[in-house]
Amino acid sequence: MKNIANRHVLPVSVSPAPPGPPSTPDIDNVSRNAVTISWKRPVRDGGSDIRGYCVERKERKGLRWVRACKRTIPDLRFKVQGLSEGVEYEFRVTAENKAGFGEPSEPSRPVMTKDISYTLLVIPDCTRYDAGKYHLCLENVAGKKTGFVNVKVLDTPGPPVNLKPREIAKNSITLQWEIPIIDGGSKIRNYIIEKRAATKKAYTVLSTTWQKCSFKIPDLEEGAYYYFRVSAENDLGVGEPAETPEPIRVSQAPSAPENLYVTDVTSDSASLAWTKPLHDGGSLITGYVIEAQKKDTDQWVHVATIKALDYTVTDLIEGAEYTFRIMAVNASGRSDPRESRPAVIKEQTSAPSFDLRGVYQKTIIAKAGDRLKVEIPVLGKPRPVVSWKKGDTVVKETQRLNIETTLTSTILNINEIKRTDGGQYSMTGKNMLGTMTETITILVHDIPGPPTGPIKLEEISCDYVLMSWDPPENDGGVPINNYIVEMRETTALVVGNLFKSTGLIDGIAYEHRVIAENMAGLSKASKPSEPMYALDPVDPPGRPVALNITRHEVTLSWTKPEGDGGFSITGYTVERREMPNGRWLKANFNNILETIYTVSGLTEDATYEFRVFARNSAGAVSAPSQSSEAILCRDDIEEPRLDVDASYSSTVVVMAGEVFKLEASVTGRPIPSLVWTKEGKELEDTAKIEIKTSEFHTTLTNKDSLRRDGGAFTLIASNPGGFAKFIYNVKVLDRPGPPNSLTVTDVTAEKCVLNWLHPTHDGGAKIEITGYIVEMQGKGSEKWTQVMVVKSNEAHVTGLTQGEEYTFRISAVNEKGASDPRSLNVPVVAKDLVISPTFKLLFSTFSVLAGDDLKIDVPYAAHPKATATWLKDGVALKETTRVNADTTDKNLLLVIKEACRDDVGTYTVKLTNTAGEASTDISVILPEILVTDQENQKLSL
Repeated sequence: MKNIANRHVLPVSVSPAPPGPPSTPDIDNVSRNAVTISWKRPVRDGGSDIRGYCVERKERKGLRWVRACKRTIPDLRFKVQGLSEGVEYEFRVTAENKAGFGEPSEPSRPVMTKDISYTLLVIPDCTRYDAGKYHLCLENVAGKKTGFVNVKVLDTPGPPVNLKPREIAKNSITLQWEIPIIDGGSKIRNYIIEKRAATKKAYTVLSTTWQKCSFKIPDLEEGAYYYFRVSAENDLGVGEPAETPEPIRVSQAPSAPENLYVTDVTSDSASLAWTKPLHDGGSLITGYVIEAQKKDTDQWVHVATIKALDYTVTDLIEGAEYTFRIMAVNASGRSDPRESRPAVIKEQTSAPSFDLRGVYQKTIIAKAGDRLKVEIPVLGKPRPVVSWKKGDTVVKETQRLNIETTLTSTILNINEIKRTDGGQYSMTGKNMLGTMTETITILVHDIPGPPTGPIKLEEISCDYVLMSWDPPENDGGVPINNYIVEMRETTALVVGNLFKSTGLIDGIAYEHRVIAENMAGLSKASKPSEPMYALDPVDPPGRPVALNITRHEVTLSWTKPEGDGGFSITGYTVERREMPNGRWLKANFNNILETIYTVSGLTEDATYEFRVFARNSAGAVSAPSQSSEAILCRDDIEEPRLDVDASYSSTVVVMAGEVFKLEASVTGRPIPSLVWTKEGKELEDTAKIEIKTSEFHTTLTNKDSLRRDGGAFTLIASNPGGFAKFIYNVKVLDRPGPPNSLTVTDVTAEKCVLNWLHPTHDGGAKIEITGYIVEMQGKGSEKWTQVMVVKSNEAHVTGLTQGEEYTFRISAVNEKGASDPRSLNVPVVAKDLVISPTFKLLFSTFSVLAGDDLKIDVPYAAHPKATATWLKDGVALKETTRVNADTTDKNLLLVIKEACRDDVGTYTVKLTNTAGEASTDISVILPEILVTDQENQKLSL
């Protein structure tokens, strides 16, 4: 093997190659005479540094590229000037290195030179909330144009969306949520779930690695309230949490609904009514499930799930017996069922009656001052009309005493009942089958009057006193059980200026006064103290929670006190304190009746805490509530979201005359504004269209629907965070419009042909197979007679009487019914059409070159069809293989093949029918042809 260790390696020189093409130029700016373009360096530099670039331009429809720069350009941007206004140009760029120019770039997109406005949006120190879609709208006198740019900001994620309980059980709660609207530009890795008892301030972490959008929290205390919050985590960290706005109570299924009645029965339906459960299980009742069971079957069939307190079950079998049951539903599940009495499905009538089983011995006992409510079920069909009397006098309704009527009962309400309200009350029910009267007795028990005095001292000794008295004149309507004898010292000697008065009675007002005594005697009594009630204290309200936060306002909500001190709560006072060292200041200047209030006039970016006092009707004021969490006053912006029922995703179809309702719920902060539009026009609340809008819900109701009421209804929710919209498509089925353009043709003594166009509106329903109704009316008659029903838009009417005058009309038919008719504008007389022959020549001279075919086309009118005779120069024209005459209903055609000079002359055509005859002359010429001899000296024909 040869030794190569000492071999020398000679350097190899490689010549550079031309560079590759730059990137396709971008258009940065356009004006009427200039365009600014930019590009990126070539991927291949050819082994040598890029020296510069050459820019070329050409008109879009041109073929030649023209250099646009005098010398090479060192930059990656160039302004091409000297362009013509209103012309479309393309641009390309070529890179140059030591080896020369390389391949040119791909041409830019075509751009027309014209003045273009320019705008720039700069967002310093952007955060994830700056991410999203930015819309730009340009508008001038010539029109309006919009566009958008999507901005992505890398940050920690935003809060999860729609955090709410999915299931609430006796000792557990299952939460669910949606992924954050803003993921911070990085994929969500997991969620952090925390809980906090409503009575505590600190959160407890339940999981830091959860990856699903639902989580079950077990081992909770039954009946307790909890807050929960969930935070999302990505590669950049943990984002802001989403927190349940109000505490959630660990609850269970509700109790069964009360008093399920079958209020009405027809041949195929049964109407049901019920009252709410006594206990909701600690969670809001979300609806009711109705089931039915036919007699002699074991199966309960699901009927409906609704939110109302009444429902009519339809499509039942006549004569069959059914039992119905209903279950209340809350977040924790269904209640036990409440069953009705069996009901036979048939048309029923019955005389009035009252169900007094709930009134023991037809007597009701009430305590004076209480609110009395007597509810008596009313039976009978048709539904009886009920009236009340006290004794022989009709009950006169007042604000304190009134009669209430429901679908199933009659109710007597008496507020703050008095002894004078006692007595016998009769109720009378009337319907077409009779009259029924029942009487009940109301006894009102009141405290007795004072014993009749004076008290008689029958016997006195050193250790007792025997006294007697007469019974009270008024025993309060109840026999006296016993008497309470009280003893009180008339005076008390007190050393010092402090005295404790004991033995007070709850709810009684007390006054005190003081007399000073010295060696000289007694002073005058002091002024009495202010009256003071011996009352239980009022519990503080629940801790206030912020529902909405802006830069200058905070909306608070709290729960009522658990104890009201024995008197109803009449109002609340809210105080605020700027942290960390501010004083507590009153935040409201009017009495607050509800458990929600908006505190305004706050300072932006300042931090506050709030507390609430309760006051009852006796004037007692509670201790302050627990202070709220520290709240930073800064705009809390949440993009609007519309929650629309899935049924509105398809077209809403209603029949003419019916009512249709469109509704949606909305979320967002600040509270979004809601606007309904149709065909670009904003809708307002009118007698026909009723629009109801609350803070988080809106409903549009259209009454007595017509075909024109259908179309696209758009709901737009907007706030500073953006907007959301939903389009409802509504179709109203109605009768079709009348057919269009009714005409009559081919009229004879016995028949005619009617033609028309389809209706402009088909009523929203396809024309049925019956199609069109054809009707006829004779002159002098007011009766329209149906002639036929056809599917097409043409009708051949026969059987007319010669000489009679007729009028026709056409109606279109669809599944909703027949349209208004379309009548013939002018009546038609049934007779054969007679027209004397007339010619409609446009010109009377025809020319033809020798050897060409001569064609003479003569239009005419005649009815019945005319007979044609042709003459040439007064002599009847004979048809040959070269000469041929043809006659149609509207035209005469004479054809002479290979015309020659002998065919020149005057042609006469005669038309004859039963109405008359007519003739016309037609001249045929051969044009002069100039012939030149070879010497160009003589012209001959």
